[in-house]
Amino acid sequence: MFTQKALQVIEQSISEQGILASCERKDNYARVWSRDSMMTGITGILIKNQTIVDGLRKSVKTLAKHQAENGQIPSNVDGEKVSYGTLVGRTDATVWWIIGACEYIMYAKDEDFKKALKEKIDKAFSCLKTWEFNQRGLVYSPLGGNWADEYVTSGYVLYDNVLRYWAFKSAAKVYEDASLQSLAEKTKELIENNFRKSSTDADRYHENAYQKATEKPYFWASLNANGYDERFDLAGNALAVFLGLDLDLSAFTHFLEQLKIEFGHWMLPVFYPIVFPEDPDWNLLENNYSYQFKNQPYHFHNGGSWPIYLGWLCLGLKKRKHDEIPLKIVTGYEKLFTEKGADFNEYYSTDQLIPSGTEFLCFSACGYLLMKI
Repeated sequence: MFTQKALQVIEQSISEQGILASCERKDNYARVWSRDSMMTGITGILIKNQTIVDGLRKSVKTLAKHQAENGQIPSNVDGEKVSYGTLVGRTDATVWWIIGACEYIMYAKDEDFKKALKEKIDKAFSCLKTWEFNQRGLVYSPLGGNWADEYVTSGYVLYDNVLRYWAFKSAAKVYEDASLQSLAEKTKELIENNFRKSSTDADRYHENAYQKATEKPYFWASLNANGYDERFDLAGNALAVFLGLDLDLSAFTHFLEQLKIEFGHWMLPVFYPIVFPEDPDWNLLENNYSYQFKNQPYHFHNGGSWPIYLGWLCLGLKKRKHDEIPLKIVTGYEKLFTEKGADFNEYYSTDQLIPSGTEFLCFSACGYLLMKI
């Protein structure tokens, strides 16, 4: 029942331009967003749903049409209205577009599309290269520069660099390019050596900060010139697990179990710990919004639970033969559907499990489908 409703939400969101963020045609959700449409389209590939896959192709084409001169892919497109980000640009929009384009080409074996997109994919990679700033291999994101656009992480962010690894990896397969494969391997190594404690004698980005950082059972959220943000970033870690990065999964799953005990449920927070008004980072939150402030404790990016990233977490854990936690997560999500309605809300508050944000969101519908694979 819930699977059919999730598919209905997504299929009703597909327009001539591509996959819109929501089937509710309101505000800025009636647009083709790079990250939303690419994740939804990749979900379509994984479940072999041709309607969604066709929507992915349209989305890739629409976004490519509006690629900026420097190679940047728009955050979102509505007709001829194009946004690359309001307060700052979105690093992950460009990376997700490369991933979505390459995953589509591999699945559909679309040789014409492959040839047509080659120059645009090269240009997108060139843009990401300039965002390294120091030519050392990791991409740098400004505050608010990715999906968590009203949150506090910035600098060399785990999430953005894990995505770039995926982009290199997929493009290397599509174009049978040894140099891209080499860059994929280098990026993976950089992440494993700079976002967790490692015994490897490696070149660290910030040796002084690395020595002071605390060992955690997960990859740290980000690195900046002033040191590490050791927060737990569920999105970055979920994708890292899915893509096979080296992490002690026994310690990682134990950490997830402890989070469940602390919060009392399996709708885990997307960032942890929560930022409260008395915390030093609150000043980075309180003015970082465009329309209204959403990041009250336990809400939105500030500890809200996002089904899309729980979906990637479940898929990644199952891929690595850890089936127990994914089953508990999907069972908990379905229980919420029964109690509070299956409207595929953007997120749930983690203190009271209140369905919050936009309803009928493709993000959340495909999160559920990922949990069920």
